[in-house]
Amino acid sequence: MKRVVPSLGGLVLLGLFAAGEVNAGWVIEQVVRSRAGAAGGGDTDRQVLILSANRMKTTMLDNGGKPTAAWIMDLEAQTLTSVDYQQRSAATGMVREYAEALRGAMQAMGGQMAEAMKQMQEALKEMPPEQRQMMEQMMRQSMPGGGSAAPAPSAEACREPKVEVRPTGQTARIAGFAATRYDVFEDGMFTEELWVSKAITAWREIDPKKLERFGQEMAKALETLPGCGRSRARQAGADPYDPAWKLAAEGYAVRSVDHGAAGGAVVEVVKAESRSVPAAEFQPPAGFKRQSLKELMSGH
Repeated sequence: MKRVVPSLGGLVLLGLFAAGEVNAGWVIEQVVRSRAGAAGGGDTDRQVLILSANRMKTTMLDNGGKPTAAWIMDLEAQTLTSVDYQQRSAATGMVREYAEALRGAMQAMGGQMAEAMKQMQEALKEMPPEQRQMMEQMMRQSMPGGGSAAPAPSAEACREPKVEVRPTGQTARIAGFAATRYDVFEDGMFTEELWVSKAITAWREIDPKKLERFGQEMAKALETLPGCGRSRARQAGADPYDPAWKLAAEGYAVRSVDHGAAGGAVVEVVKAESRSVPAAEFQPPAGFKRQSLKELMSGH
């Protein structure tokens, strides 16, 4: 946002009110529900996305519209922040710190499951050999990474699918915005429909180069986690392979329908507006307890 400071008095005022800096941005409210309940009924999650000046905040709301949790990505500082409104706590760290904390949490989970598996093996001693072997295999597969004895995924298993995004020419009006449908195919199989509106220019708030740098750091960090590229990303709560990013230059997806899995999610915008956003919006609320990401992941 360009500023003109014509006098010394203006400089003084700028210094006094720097904490109240305001930038243009977008505020988008959307709902997330299962495809089975999209026609009416079923559980619905509500979230608000705020994008401004290379920062993005996603806030989850309860049924009464009160925030329960938030996730803040700051591309300027290259940091991630998690906010828990119920515990009145917040944790901030660099991408690599997030990955380290996530890896530690998964290792701790693996240790707990290994102990549980040991106890189960004691209980399975009285089973016939064939049934015991089947149960042991199921327990190993349920552990993070498939258990310590599980082999690494094959190159074919880790191959990312060929993703194609095809325009359909179909149009609709969603949340008051004209939108065009695009169909997503993975290895030739129809997996998702995306309704994109050019009128919502929210992604222009994000610098592609800084986002790419952020994504590279995330990908590098995710290499330490078990599994393959996309499964690692989903474990971390982020999917850099999301085809919606490929359409960012076309606009914002006001509706996405996942056809790749039974009961897949439907995400739909219900309200979007371009307005000024204070920089303080991307900071945890005052008075919240601050902690490291490692403490957050370990539950301390």
